Amino acid sequence: MTMAKPSTLEDEYFVREDAERIRRLHFEEMRRLKEHEKEELRRLHHGRCSECGWLLMPEKLGDVAVFHCVNCGGAFLPRSSWEKLHKAAEPHGLQAVIDSVLNWFRPVAYKP
Repeated sequence: MTMAKPSTLEDEYFVREDAERIRRLHFEEMRRLKEHEKEELRRLHHGRCSECGWLLMPEKLGDVAVFHCVNCGGAFLPRSSWEKLHKAAEPHGLQAVIDSVLNWFRPVAYKP
């Protein structure tokens, strides 16, 4: 029993299939590497100021958590604190919280 020699169309089909499989593997590997790179950057910059890179100091203002940079004076809110500020029931309550946060970071020499 002899095997028939594959046609050129059949060869082309398998070459295309192999190329597509290799392309999919390549893109999946690139996606995995990007996710790993994002996680590594997140780990490297966790708890650091986005402006100057110094460590952030956590501060509690009522029930709102704020991260304060002692180097540049930046203030950063975690998502949960941001949501608490936005879910304040009355507008003057939200304004009082925002004013207290702003007053806390206002330099001593500044007088409005």
